[in-house]
Amino acid sequence: MVNKYFTVEVVPTFDATSIAAFAANDVLFDWTAVQVPKGANRLVSVGVIMRGTDGASQTSRDLDLYFAKSIKGVAPVSLGTMNATVAVKPGITNNIIGMANIDNAGDYGGSGFDYLQVAQTGSGGANSHMPAVVLEAEPNSGTNVGYDTLYVSCIAQGAINFGTAVLTDDAVDVSGEDGTIDDLDGTACNLAFAPGDIIHATDDIILGEVASLDANSITFKFSGEDSLDPTGNYTVPANIAAWRIQNGAGAAGDLANNDELFNIHPMRILLSFEK
Repeated sequence: MVNKYFTVEVVPTFDATSIAAFAANDVLFDWTAVQVPKGANRLVSVGVIMRGTDGASQTSRDLDLYFAKSIKGVAPVSLGTMNATVAVKPGITNNIIGMANIDNAGDYGGSGFDYLQVAQTGSGGANSHMPAVVLEAEPNSGTNVGYDTLYVSCIAQGAINFGTAVLTDDAVDVSGEDGTIDDLDGTACNLAFAPGDIIHATDDIILGEVASLDANSITFKFSGEDSLDPTGNYTVPANIAAWRIQNGAGAAGDLANNDELFNIHPMRILLSFEK
């Protein structure tokens, strides 16, 4: 017997240059494609897990999630620039197929965590919402047989900040590093990051995937091992030489003093459906 319930995980990618200080009606993340079984699926629950700000908890805010489909194989047009007020053309109305709201007053845990926020629709809070939407993507739009492509985006309804305040203590010449960036200051690294995080610095300089860390240093993977990147878009460099030049030849990966480091996947959305 086929299980009537299933869950898909949405992990949007944030640009390091746009990851901090979102405001109400800003694009938190643009359309992100996920694969769902073909046909109509009833959304029964939405879970959101968000990293904190500067080594502390994230402020709970309302979030509006929108769902869309492609039309004749063409993805929905962009909602606009990340961390800027949403700006769409009327044609997007032909792609949008539904929405769900995360309510600040009812969907977040009452006590929260020290370094992150967790929200869940239907949590039992007085203002907690239950989704009531059936979503059906464009037929035959999936990347695998039996699946179609659903698009998910999010608009912030209040100030959200995925900054870390983890800073370089001096300029860093990446060409001379052994895979570890140390002497970091500001927020303790292990309060902002975790093994498996993909770290970029200011101006989207790629530092890599965290292997281990302590309060003041981060060691990155550089031996071609499997990546834990949930999006599948990061490949661990094959050796230390490849790690040093993953941004390009020369000084493309060098860091200035007080460059801030960011986790480009600070948010996970779990969409649970009934088939």
